[in-house]
Amino acid sequence: MTWLEAVRERGIDLPVRVGVPGPAGVRRLLTFATRFGVGTSAGIAKKYGFSITNLMGTAGPDKFIRALAGGVDPARHGEVKLHFYTFGGLKATSEWIAEFRKRELA
Repeated sequence: MTWLEAVRERGIDLPVRVGVPGPAGVRRLLTFATRFGVGTSAGIAKKYGFSITNLMGTAGPDKFIRALAGGVDPARHGEVKLHFYTFGGLKATSEWIAEFRKRELA
C-alpha cells in the first residue's frame, strides 16, 4: 500500500489497476515468471498459496486479492481495480472470477 500512497501523494488520482494472474498451474506461472525475468522465491510462492511440492496443482489469486482488499482504503488509496492476466486461459479465469464473487459476496 505504500506504493499507492506515494502515487496519490504525487497528485495522481487516476484509477490504479493491479495486475493479478488468473488461475493457472503453478508450473505454468513459474515458467512465465522465469521467461519474463520476474524472480520468485519459495516463501513468496507459499505466502500466496502456491504449492511448491505439487507443481501440477492450480493456484488462484484468492489470498492475494483478499490481502489487497483488506489493505485498500478508498479515502487514502483512491480507486483501485484488478486486471487479470489469463495465463490459465480466458474461460478458466472468467469462471474463477464468477465463483470468487459468488463465494465472497455470499
